[in-house]
Amino acid sequence: MLAICLLLGASVLAGTASADTLLQQKQAQYARVRAQVRKLDHHVELLTERYNAVRWHLVVLRREIRASTARLKAEELELQRQQRNLAQLLIEQYKGGDSHAFEIVLDSSSLSQLTNSMDLNNRVDDGVSDAVAAIQATKVAIAHERALLIADRHKTRVAKRKLEVKQRQIRHELRHRRRLQAELGQQVQVIAAADQIGQGEQALEAHKWLEDALVADAADPGQVLRDQIALEALKQIGVPYVWGGATPQGFDCSGLVTWLWARHGYTLPHFAASQFHMGPVWIADQAELRPGDLVFFHKLGHVAIYIGHGYVVHAPHTGDFVRIAPLSQDWFQQTYVGATQPGPA
Repeated sequence: MLAICLLLGASVLAGTASADTLLQQKQAQYARVRAQVRKLDHHVELLTERYNAVRWHLVVLRREIRASTARLKAEELELQRQQRNLAQLLIEQYKGGDSHAFEIVLDSSSLSQLTNSMDLNNRVDDGVSDAVAAIQATKVAIAHERALLIADRHKTRVAKRKLEVKQRQIRHELRHRRRLQAELGQQVQVIAAADQIGQGEQALEAHKWLEDALVADAADPGQVLRDQIALEALKQIGVPYVWGGATPQGFDCSGLVTWLWARHGYTLPHFAASQFHMGPVWIADQAELRPGDLVFFHKLGHVAIYIGHGYVVHAPHTGDFVRIAPLSQDWFQQTYVGATQPGPA
């Protein structure tokens, strides 16, 4: 007898250790993913500031390029004007000379220092050359400045495109990590609740197949809602049975159903028989059951929530807890009445 007791005790301890290990593993995984999400968030923030800096630099470059282009056009117009003036001066020189025209070229108010026509011709030639060279040099300088600005703009645009690609990649990874974080958080909640009655691993397995069901049922809003309610039912595993209870401090069978649906804006009576008659879809064949369906037993005296794969979540009776149970249990099979699909069709 003592040996049997010791074996049973060891079995319970082994089960608890196994459950604790599963919970600890999920908590550690959740902590790692949270740290990754924080790191990615910080990376995105830094990239965003770099991206903002590049965009602002492009704005500044556009202004500077516009300004240099305007200056270049102004210098080109000035060169054309000077060339027209100089051409006219040359014509005047050819016709015999005009002191006013020479003053314009030579920037002199007096021509008394010129001793002969050769001196005059040389001064005019020098004036023409200097004016043209000065304007041409200004044009070259502005064109060079503009070319540098355009090259800088090209490099900045390349950098901007690279940052955009990097941002998209990190944001994609961040979305993935956040989804994983949310999923792991849900799993930790489910395992932590179910561990209280030794159903951690079973609850985690149910959580995984219900998550898959959510994806598969994406085109059916009514079924998605029932999948979500079945998932939320897993978090209530371990809550004690309380007669008349309809809160996470304690549930009876219909109180659990009423509370879960109320969270989604649906008012179901706190009475199993009334829940059965609300419909709108009645199911007689157990093979047609889908997650979230309400399953009724014992002349409508008991209700459970079907969670798929032949299992239900229910609040059994006084002294017990909300738990997962196989629908194949004798009592369920012997007292089965039928099932309904509440909510939208």
